[in-house]
Amino acid sequence: MSDSEPPRRKTLSLKSAVAAPGGPPPLERMVKPSARTTVFTPPAAAPPPPPPVPVVGDWKCKPCGTRFDPPTELAAEDHVRCPSCNARLGLASDFRADPPNVAKLRARWLKKA
Repeated sequence: MSDSEPPRRKTLSLKSAVAAPGGPPPLERMVKPSARTTVFTPPAAAPPPPPPVPVVGDWKCKPCGTRFDPPTELAAEDHVRCPSCNARLGLASDFRADPPNVAKLRARWLKKA
């Protein structure tokens, strides 16, 4: 060894039977539970409740066919947009008119069965 080379490190061993001096103690063997050993198992959790059934709307978007209800909190001059494809479907005032002004809307009113 010359002076320019750093000293070599000790080789690490993966053998658990012999512990390296100054290293961690050897691993203990895994013990399988016998027939007498009682293993605690937590009770099975109840399955989560099913998600609520989405409310089927009275309107259908003409571009994508998604059924929706126009939001009631919009001002009369605000545009109603499709919740799926984000298409501009018409003004909120046109949806609220009685009967709705379907000539100006890009949505179709569905008859209730």
